[in-house]
Amino acid sequence: MSDASQVAIVGAGIAGLTLALALSEHAHVTATVYEQAREYNEGAGTGGAIGLYANGLSVLRGIGEGLLDDVCKVGLPYVYRRWLRHDGTEIAVADETLLVPPSASGSDPRLHPIGIRRWQLQSTLMRHARARGIRVLFGKRLVHLAEDNDGARLEFADGSKAHARLVFGADGVKSNVRKFLFPDIPEPPYTGVTTLMCVSKIKDGSDEANSLKLIKRGIHFVSSRSSKFHACIYPLPDNEINVQIYIPCEEQPETWGKLTDEDTRSQSMAMLQRLRLDGWDERFVAPWVNPSTVIRVGLRARAPLDSWSRGRVVLLGDAAHPPVPYIGQGAMQAVEDAGVLALLVKNLCPVMENGQLNLLRFDRVLELYEKIRVKRCTDVLASSHALGKMNQRRAESWLYNFFYELRIWLQVWWYGNLPVMLKGACYNYTDEVMKALLE
Repeated sequence: MSDASQVAIVGAGIAGLTLALALSEHAHVTATVYEQAREYNEGAGTGGAIGLYANGLSVLRGIGEGLLDDVCKVGLPYVYRRWLRHDGTEIAVADETLLVPPSASGSDPRLHPIGIRRWQLQSTLMRHARARGIRVLFGKRLVHLAEDNDGARLEFADGSKAHARLVFGADGVKSNVRKFLFPDIPEPPYTGVTTLMCVSKIKDGSDEANSLKLIKRGIHFVSSRSSKFHACIYPLPDNEINVQIYIPCEEQPETWGKLTDEDTRSQSMAMLQRLRLDGWDERFVAPWVNPSTVIRVGLRARAPLDSWSRGRVVLLGDAAHPPVPYIGQGAMQAVEDAGVLALLVKNLCPVMENGQLNLLRFDRVLELYEKIRVKRCTDVLASSHALGKMNQRRAESWLYNFFYELRIWLQVWWYGNLPVMLKGACYNYTDEVMKALLE
């Protein structure tokens, strides 16, 4: 069986679905999305949580006001950003409203930073994609990609084939599209840090609920010299709390992924005992009492590639720039990629009378895409790497921690929030595209 379309997107994650929606809205072209997972899984038991910021939310707003509204309905805004020691001592408190950039018409409250379950965001994007007639095909693991004079041919593990005039690889850190484009580039290396993430639903009136009242007001960054690791904790809708603990350890990929019910119970009990033994405040311990989901993920990362495309095959998201999660910009940079690509295609490759994209200037699309995105992603993700290393050093050295806390306090006092957060969130992708087009 062979399938033909103008645009093929490999990967139905956040980057792939956002690109499909953005191309539909801006360039008036309907892509076909190919996803290697055998079926679409939707539900509270799947995946962890992420933060969304104004730079990514504005891309969703550009796709449609209804899409942004629906995403905001299933997220919970952060009020504050707090830095604390593991015993609950507060170092600094930042105002998250500063991460909503002002405009001529005033700030849009829907661009306020929010915490959201990954499956909730995914299902919202999927629902809007299907409403636009975008086909998302599952069980399509890419095994071969070959360029030809009018695009590229794709072959999948199930024996099916497809041809597209444009191919976008949004298939993650272990991208198969990237392997075919740049076979000599190895997979991103392990950073030496594994994240243990839990999502816990807190019942009203319980002891855990009383201890977590403050957590519900914002995102918290906690460091412990006794435990030698640091954590990020933030609230979600429906009385859920997300906890991410970053633990330096050897690479053990066989242990990564969503834990079984038995492993969840044993890992939660072990973490409870360790945190209490090390003197962690009960606010940070409570989510481990009875978590609904526990996921263990080793962090892989490297600097963004110098080139993200060849011919009519283009990378975006983690396939081009695998992130680390310390400033919450991994998914946001992927969403920015999608928004920039869609606007460039709209302006340089308009749809002709026969319904086909005019690709005579697609080389210019690629030139401007890499000009806009490579430096932006490199700067933002380098800041994330640096912040992660500082957080870990803070957990290991009392002297470094002293100066780090002083630095955080001074930056928050002067700027209202960390400059690195302002740089990530206060970014207008449409302005950058228009500026590049006019140069």
